[in-house]
Amino acid sequence: MQLKGRRTPARFITLLFRMFTVYLNQEMPKFKIGTGQYIFLAELFDEDGRSQDDLTRSTFLNKANTARALKKLEELGYIRRVSDSNDQRVKHAYLEPAAREIEEAFWKIILKWSEILSHDLSKQRQEQLLTDLEKMADNAFAYLKRY
Repeated sequence: MQLKGRRTPARFITLLFRMFTVYLNQEMPKFKIGTGQYIFLAELFDEDGRSQDDLTRSTFLNKANTARALKKLEELGYIRRVSDSNDQRVKHAYLEPAAREIEEAFWKIILKWSEILSHDLSKQRQEQLLTDLEKMADNAFAYLKRY
């Protein structure tokens, strides 16, 4: 398949990410978090108690960005970080009650964006797009392992 000019998956994925950032910057301030923190809160809502290193790997961000984002979430009272009992160098992040209080509204904002993107697409097409995007993410992950 030959893609010419600006009509590439990466271009549209990048545009969607930038637009998602604009959307989040409008919607998330009510929780006092921004695009730098939202991904970590989402990861912890899915699996509480993850280590900072695990969060760094799963978000493809660097350790410094992860530490800054978690520090901000900690200052806001959304998480607490606890050293691992077997290895004090390892820190785990745990959700606090304040995070659980905003969880439903948080996911409502995220899901609304998905609804905006998938407006006028059939459920079948939406499922196929998710399958295709997951496959693309898997391909990228497999490729990036070499670094």
